[in-house]
Amino acid sequence: MRDCGRRCVYCAASLDFARATLDHVYPLAKGGAHAPGNVVAACPSCNRLKADMLPSEFFMRYPWAGSNFIHHARAVHRALKRQARRAVSLAFAGVRAAA
Repeated sequence: MRDCGRRCVYCAASLDFARATLDHVYPLAKGGAHAPGNVVAACPSCNRLKADMLPSEFFMRYPWAGSNFIHHARAVHRALKRQARRAVSLAFAGVRAAA
């Protein structure tokens, strides 16, 4: 909770201990680890929305979540932050190209 400023790392909603859930950024179902650099606080809605998507899939589909993740997820592995930046850039580039 301290590492994310008591906010959901995906939607930036305020979190308290009773409402917060743990999310594995790189899902356990796809080989992720239950380790500090892979676990973040998320609200239940965002945790369900992400489900077992890989970070790149989730951030490409929901670039707003990637932008919030870059800002609020301070204690994740650098590789996960790089994936988020890349996915958000590609998602926003795709939106601009389609417009």
